[in-house]
Amino acid sequence: FSVPSMLQVILLSGPLSGVLVPTLTAYKQDRKALTQLFNSLFTWCCCAGLVIAALAAWGAPWLMRLAGPGLAVETHRLAAILFQLMLPMLVLQALLSVCKGALNAVDHYGAPEYAGAVFNLAMIAAPLLLATRLGVVSLAVGASVGALLQLLMQFPFLKRHGIRYRPRLRCEIDVRQMARLAQGAFISTMITPLNSLIDRALASLLFAGAIAALNYAFLLFLLPASLCVVPLSTVLLTDLAGFYHQQQIALLRRRAQSALSLMCLLTIPVTLGGFLLAEPITRLVYEYGRFHSADTQLTAQALRAYLLGLPFYGGAHLLTRCFYATHDTMTPALVSIGALLLNAVSDVLLMQLYGHWGIALASTVVMLVNTIVLYSLFQRRCTRLEQGPPRSLDSAGEVG
Repeated sequence: FSVPSMLQVILLSGPLSGVLVPTLTAYKQDRKALTQLFNSLFTWCCCAGLVIAALAAWGAPWLMRLAGPGLAVETHRLAAILFQLMLPMLVLQALLSVCKGALNAVDHYGAPEYAGAVFNLAMIAAPLLLATRLGVVSLAVGASVGALLQLLMQFPFLKRHGIRYRPRLRCEIDVRQMARLAQGAFISTMITPLNSLIDRALASLLFAGAIAALNYAFLLFLLPASLCVVPLSTVLLTDLAGFYHQQQIALLRRRAQSALSLMCLLTIPVTLGGFLLAEPITRLVYEYGRFHSADTQLTAQALRAYLLGLPFYGGAHLLTRCFYATHDTMTPALVSIGALLLNAVSDVLLMQLYGHWGIALASTVVMLVNTIVLYSLFQRRCTRLEQGPPRSLDSAGEVG
């Protein structure tokens, strides 16, 4: 499951995240042009996804050997089969990203976000209904069926907004500009798994269970991060992209400042509460079966270190979307490369002082520095945009 998910995020959804909403928002008032662009992007994304899926299916045994070098022969063979059954998910979730970009561009956010719940329900229903006949294969079937259902549920909402899909290869906009935007988003997307890989590799040098404690803590950290940060950044990207295309840079700057203030109001109380209640929260969620009180202590220590960085995680996330909205994906990418190096150095230093939770604390330090650098650079970019019209708007205006 993790390999097709990673492939679609790195090769398709990740790069598209920096392209779709900033590009599609320029055609918000022209539904015919928006529909044509959506059709072209959907078709091209489908073709690219099918090619990647075909290559992945052919290389499934090698990819599974790379992902799990220690697997037994029978387990490795089963993993390859499960991987191939879940490859439709790679294509379908990439197409969902295109639908989400089009709906967000017309200020509709519900259907793309509820799609995740539909996917989860299918993942739960499949083993309940099929496990007696298919065993673990039922989970792979559930993943592909869930991905199909969450894509299909977007089309009634697209139709309601006047967007109907028809296969179309021709694309009238400047593809080179989209490719340039996708390059920066691709680099930024690649950095996240690399950071995780470094963290896990260094944690493996510590005591047994260090990696598990960090993983369990990070899952708990993601809950408030997803609730407080992701919805705000999703709406903010559409708003700022609209201001950018209208050349309302002063309003864009003010909206970004307001979003950052709101994000702080949401995350700081959560950080304080989570820091104080880290141990009982961990015990409530995890302390069952083989997860003992000692494991709770280790996980709670890492959770506290991660939660200290929640406001900075939110700040970096929002500021990255601010750059995307102004058609600059390369600046966040370059900052993320620097953050990768800082993360490696901080991990090595802090793990020697604090053990496994020093690695989590290093992530907080990196997010803090990342936020400060991105904020400073974004203020400079806004100043430059206020001094003169952005060049990319000229081509967009001509297309319009």
